[in-house]
Amino acid sequence: MDVEYDPEREAFAAMKLAAEADGAERQRWINAALAWIELTRLRASARRDRGMTEEAA
Repeated sequence: MDVEYDPEREAFAAMKLAAEADGAERQRWINAALAWIELTRLRASARRDRGMTEEAA
């Protein structure tokens, strides 16, 4: 599966936006960043389960 987005990059971008926001908007960006981080972890786990390395992915 070729995915065109990088969840780690998206998490970083969401945290930058969170740093610039305040209140409820900041919390929404933090939650978005946490979701992207979880996707990063899930993708790494799936690759490990399939026996793939980061270089082969």
